[in-house]
Amino acid sequence: MRFPSPPGLLRTLAGVMTAAAALLLSLTAPPPLARADAGHGPLLVRTTHGWVHGAADRDGGRVFQGIPFAAPPTGELRWRPPRPAARWTGVREATSPAHPCPQLPLTLLPDGGPVLPGESNRTGSTTEDCLYLNVWTPAHTGDRPLPVLVWLHGGGNAYGAGSDYDGSALAARGMVVVTVNYRLGALGFLAHPALSGESPDHASGDYGLMDQQAALHWVRRDIGVFGGDRNRVTLGGQSAGSADTCLHIASPTANGLFHRAIQQSGSCVADGGLRPLTLDAAQRKGNGFAASVGCADPSTAAACLRAVPTADLIRATGTGTASMWAPNTGPRVLPHPPDTAWADGRVNAVPTLSGSTHDEYRYFTALYVDLLGGGPLTPASYAALIRLQYGDRAAAVLGTYPASAHPSPNLAYSAAVTDQRFACPARADGHLYSGRAPVYAYEFHDPQAPPFIPAPHTPQGAFHASELAYLFPMDSVPPLTPAQRRLSATMTAYWARFVATGDPNGPRLPTWPHHTADGDRVQVLAPDRVAPTTGFAAGHHCAFWRPSPA
Repeated sequence: MRFPSPPGLLRTLAGVMTAAAALLLSLTAPPPLARADAGHGPLLVRTTHGWVHGAADRDGGRVFQGIPFAAPPTGELRWRPPRPAARWTGVREATSPAHPCPQLPLTLLPDGGPVLPGESNRTGSTTEDCLYLNVWTPAHTGDRPLPVLVWLHGGGNAYGAGSDYDGSALAARGMVVVTVNYRLGALGFLAHPALSGESPDHASGDYGLMDQQAALHWVRRDIGVFGGDRNRVTLGGQSAGSADTCLHIASPTANGLFHRAIQQSGSCVADGGLRPLTLDAAQRKGNGFAASVGCADPSTAAACLRAVPTADLIRATGTGTASMWAPNTGPRVLPHPPDTAWADGRVNAVPTLSGSTHDEYRYFTALYVDLLGGGPLTPASYAALIRLQYGDRAAAVLGTYPASAHPSPNLAYSAAVTDQRFACPARADGHLYSGRAPVYAYEFHDPQAPPFIPAPHTPQGAFHASELAYLFPMDSVPPLTPAQRRLSATMTAYWARFVATGDPNGPRLPTWPHHTADGDRVQVLAPDRVAPTTGFAAGHHCAFWRPSPA
């Protein structure tokens, strides 16, 4: 064998090194795609797991959709904690949303329309490969990392998707917005003795909460390449997303993953809120569900459940905006009830912006009484419904909310349940939180908010989720009036300041005072009328529903 002479050897080594360098560059440098569009930041971004290519959004910023943050929870990974996502080669197109997590279409209206805005509610999904997130950024992120909002969608932990929310308006205020898919219904919250037996926690359920924390870990690891600041993360959500945020405040495994919180119309601590089940109660429901899909034998239940087709599982989950599925205590993600965690001081106490809408339950009254129940209520049927719902306390409820004191029995019923399930729990949570961290409480109160559903007998007012159209652009609802657009501008400015600093106050904004048990001040968010009030508790009969404020 002949070896090259020294000069030849050097040329050979140089050639090898050049080839190696070219190979290394081909593996690490972005492929020959446009790295930026005119007026936009880079649309090609390298994450820990590979390159993603995004698009320009409606407000001139960037949006990256369908980025995996965990492995598909399919096959043997069904009903297990989320596993890391796989790396990919080349460039992943992130210009369209991923599938929502499995759910039935929420098309309960007589005309077949969805009862909530958002494509997931119209189409449903049977795709378990669904653990993806979406990222919105301003057009230019600058040299300083931007604050981050991680948003958890609502839908009773049974419906919805991160892609139902357009984060462009909030991103334009100078933040990075992340919206998240998480497992829903039985696939996200089934607890069963056979599944508990597989777990080192000897508990099951809460897979949806684990998914949400996996997304927060992704943010901690990867948000910097999108211009976000991993040390200024706000976790927020509405309805079930708000209640889940409340649970993460009480979760030991969420420690350090977020630094502020936003809760919109969902509590997990106070009576009347969405409190988690005990493990025993959740497993009893899980046993019943397993039997309903042919998996009653305890010795084979885990394997049997994993073999049930996805479509059969979500059909067995049922329809409606409320479901039997809820988080439960027991798994490591939620070892104790939130009230116990607060009493023991084992919470992630962070500055919190929280509140409710003035007429929360009118939406549900219109849906379940008018559109699906053959309503409206009469004085007699209203009294019968209150007796059915409140039992021994019915006479006191009817005395506090007499039909004659309201424009209609429908509105009397809506007021009672709004106060019991939303307004007063939000206030109680605010009192509890304010002992450990700053709290800014609000009430959204636009009586002409654009409605989601037809409501001939129940004027919607400031119904449940009505404030979302003022924070996230929604093409499926009527356009905002000029006064409503001014309110939207004020609200997005408040939210942006809070995400950035933990305090919603800023230049040219009406002053928003702290909420405390002593001061009890709540910021009213109404068109051309934004100011604090001390009349919230009296207006919602919170002394009746909760004699002690905390």
